[in-house]
Amino acid sequence: MNPIEPIAWWENEYETDVVIAGAGIAGLSFALRLDESIRMVVITKGALGEANTRYAQGGIAAAIGPDDTPELHLEDTLAAGDGLVDIDAARALAERGASAVRWLLNEGVRFDLDGHLLDLGQEAAHSRRRILHAGGDATGAGIEQALVAKLRARPNTTILEHTTAIDLARTEHGDISGIIVLDAHGTSLIAAPVTVLAAGGTGQLWAVTSNPPGATADGISMGLRAGADMADLEFTQFHPTVLNSPGIEPFLISEAVRGEGAYLINGQGDRFMRDIDPRAELAPRNVVASAIQTQIDDPTSGGVFLDLRHLDAAFVRGRFPTIAAYLAGAGLDLATNLIPIAPAAHYFMGGIVAGIDGRTSLPGLLAIGEVSCTGVHGANRLASNSLLEGLVFGINAADTVSGSSFTRTGSVIRRDRPMAEADAIDHAGIRAALRQIMTSNVGVVRTADGLRQAIETIGCMPVPAQDTRASIEFRNMLLAASQIATSALTREESRGGHSRADFPATRPELDGVHQHVQVADGTFVRDFGALHASGVAPRIV
Repeated sequence: MNPIEPIAWWENEYETDVVIAGAGIAGLSFALRLDESIRMVVITKGALGEANTRYAQGGIAAAIGPDDTPELHLEDTLAAGDGLVDIDAARALAERGASAVRWLLNEGVRFDLDGHLLDLGQEAAHSRRRILHAGGDATGAGIEQALVAKLRARPNTTILEHTTAIDLARTEHGDISGIIVLDAHGTSLIAAPVTVLAAGGTGQLWAVTSNPPGATADGISMGLRAGADMADLEFTQFHPTVLNSPGIEPFLISEAVRGEGAYLINGQGDRFMRDIDPRAELAPRNVVASAIQTQIDDPTSGGVFLDLRHLDAAFVRGRFPTIAAYLAGAGLDLATNLIPIAPAAHYFMGGIVAGIDGRTSLPGLLAIGEVSCTGVHGANRLASNSLLEGLVFGINAADTVSGSSFTRTGSVIRRDRPMAEADAIDHAGIRAALRQIMTSNVGVVRTADGLRQAIETIGCMPVPAQDTRASIEFRNMLLAASQIATSALTREESRGGHSRADFPATRPELDGVHQHVQVADGTFVRDFGALHASGVAPRIV
């Protein structure tokens, strides 16, 4: 099957008012903010509560401290975004952060306290302590658990767990009118006048990632096939500090560890970040990740380590209980051992171009969270702004939809299902090969030769024919990987999360210039320009 051609056949058909693909903080916030009279279906590929949000250790950023303001938060976001942040979107994010956090508290989320006040931490590139935590280093899990419990009690809500979203359903007018899904009973059309994509996450495209197994670029690929305006696909954020120890699964070690004073040292004991950036370990993530990768690639460096030995051991273990427990299981003590680390694929800044209320270029489609490109992150996400984006813009999108009436226009395009072919693909082997290609050639540092090699190799990989979760995921991975590599080849500069060894400088004339991608008649069209993130109105009246 062509990875560009959407699947447009189904066996069962259901109808609702709003269908949501994805149940991280963006999808959950949208669902819970939506008027309870609206009928809603929530689709999640695993069990409810297993989204990327669950794995967010660091926290959620908001300007709520006595020495902080939304303007300071905006300034930090602009600085980290390296010339590509949409200032209006970022201002909305910063200004609405405090009220969104209050909404979370009302929904039952319990953040850590310092006495009677919220305990605020600091992370890289933040000028103030503005990071809220829940359970120390289990913030995402704490938020997810509280919102999931609320969602299960919401009326007019159907939750479809272990259900894979295959493709967006399009009408003959080009509108989006639902989602085609796969579950244990076969394929189904969930028809709805308002469709919400909140299925972000691309980390599984790379061999080393902080993302869970389900982060296979599904939402990005669905948007590409549907013809949505996409932007900034070349920008992937590699988290600087993921456990890098032979025989042990990669495990994210939160930015907050460095925020509390951890050092980065090489095998010779040198704190190399002090020679690279005046902020040292608290420099923006792209700076730190690139510096670490340079050290790792140097055969004389002896690797890179997190060093907390100079900090109070009881404080370290109490502040980061989840990390400490995981490392203890691997035979490492967070407080007294050097922790071997390396960069890993973490967060995707590109996606479906969307406004701060989720509106996209396709009528009927909203995109929120990591699957969207609102411009708030620019070329490099400021630490802990991701949970805030999903929260604030999920609320905004729900407020846009609530109180409206819904109309479906036209019939969904349906095609005959092709005759099934035998799928002899070794999914585990071919997926591993794709991930290694992306890590080697579309990783922290890129070159034209490596990117061309990746594009050519990916283009020759077999596309699975059967409709299984594994085949759907790999089809999505192939399409997203190809377009990410092509976008990376086309942007001939280094900026934020996109680092080109053959174009090491940032080109000032490309400040504010985004790379747009759309598929039309089976061909990808690219151009550079402003983000135009206002989108179009969802099909509501």
